Amino acid sequence: MGRYLIGAGVALLLAYIGYPYLTIWQLNQAVNAKDEAVLEDLVDWESLEYGLGQDLEGLFEQPDPASNDPMDELAESLLGIFSDFIIDPIVAFYASPEGLAYLLNTQVILDDPGEALEEDFPAEDTWYDHIAFAFFQSPVEFQVTVRYPETRDKGRSEDEPMVLVFRLQNFKWQLTRVHLPLERIAD
Repeated sequence: MGRYLIGAGVALLLAYIGYPYLTIWQLNQAVNAKDEAVLEDLVDWESLEYGLGQDLEGLFEQPDPASNDPMDELAESLLGIFSDFIIDPIVAFYASPEGLAYLLNTQVILDDPGEALEEDFPAEDTWYDHIAFAFFQSPVEFQVTVRYPETRDKGRSEDEPMVLVFRLQNFKWQLTRVHLPLERIAD
C-alpha cells in the first residue's frame, strides 16, 4: 500500500511539473491556428488586456529626462490626455487571438493594428522556437522567457526578452501576462 501511495504521489508531481509545458505547446498550436475555442481556455484575456494596457500607458506617462524642449513637454501632456483613445484600440487588438498571434510572433506593438498582416511574421519561425527559459516562479506561477536573435529584424535584442507569465487558475494554467521590452518599442 505504501509503495502505491508513493508511486501515485510521484506520478501526480510529474503531471504537475509537466502540465505548464504542455500548456505552452498547446498555446503555440492554438496561436498559430488562431483557434479561438482553445485560446479561450488557455488565455485569461481580461488579465492580458489589463497588463498590456498598463504597460502601454506607462510608455505615455514617462517623461524623457534628457529633453528640455517645451514642445516635447506639450506633446507628452497631450499624449497623456489622449492616451486612452490611442491605447484602448491597440490593447483590444492584441487581446484577441489574431492580435496575440501577431504580438507573440513579432514582438511588435503597432500604432495602427490594422497594419498587422499575415506576411509580417514568418509562419515557421515563431515565439515557441525562441524559448530560452521556462520554469516555475512559484507553485502557481510559471514564466517563459523568449529571446529573439539580435540579428532578427525589428530591432529585437537578446538583452531585452519577451516574458510570458502563466498562472494556475481553476486547476488549469493560463497565460495572464505578456511583458514586452517596451523601452525598445518606444524608440
